[in-house]
Amino acid sequence: MLKKIITEKRKEISKIKTKETINELKDRISTSDPPKDFKEALNGKFSIICEYKRASPSTGPISSKRLEESIKSFENGGATAISILTEKKFFNGDIKYLKTAKSITNLPILMKDFIIDEYQIFQARAYGASSILLIASICPNLETFINISKSLNMEPLIECENSLEIYKALENGAEIIGINNRNLSNFTIDFNKTRAFAPLIPNEKILVSESGVKRSEDVKMLREYGADAILIGTEVMKSKNPSDFIKDLLIAGTLTPKGGSPIE
Repeated sequence: MLKKIITEKRKEISKIKTKETINELKDRISTSDPPKDFKEALNGKFSIICEYKRASPSTGPISSKRLEESIKSFENGGATAISILTEKKFFNGDIKYLKTAKSITNLPILMKDFIIDEYQIFQARAYGASSILLIASICPNLETFINISKSLNMEPLIECENSLEIYKALENGAEIIGINNRNLSNFTIDFNKTRAFAPLIPNEKILVSESGVKRSEDVKMLREYGADAILIGTEVMKSKNPSDFIKDLLIAGTLTPKGGSPIE
């Protein structure tokens, strides 16, 4: 599935570049306000990144909630940052959601997509993103992509699948490391991925555990494994009361010491 997504993404980017050139994006960036500090928002406390996610290949349609409605519920629940899925074909996203989100929230905005071209980094910044997701396994040049992102005042979230990718990300200046508990090949969930790789990430860096969280107990477990933050999409989008759901998760993570046992 991942290979299929990447193939379609290449086609999409080729078409988009003819409609809006990279120089046009750079011109827009030059007159735009600085992005919110994604790293600073996550630093020093347990954080929840809530994701606007309308569909996925593994579950199909997830929610038809409007972006404005979702962001309001994320904010009311205490989310630290907003993730916006912008991939169209498989996740029913849209790059324009970034612009809308920026106009209605003061929280940092993460563009979550399959970034394989430098063009997408400038596109993210031009449309209002505060950060981008870089998937190490598909990034053609991690060092260059990290440097471009930082030059645009966007501290990227680097998603790693194994120890070699973590070491490479750290060597190239990554400050925020993401461990995806979902296998991108078969979409199964395994929290032990966070448990296994957390010790490799220095304390001064930020570890984001991504995918699979459904309840407070999941948050406690991931926090005990060493997560500084979680990224949650599907369950918060499906929730009938997202604000209360987020609050419960936030309490669970806040009351559980990183790498320790819950506070009684």
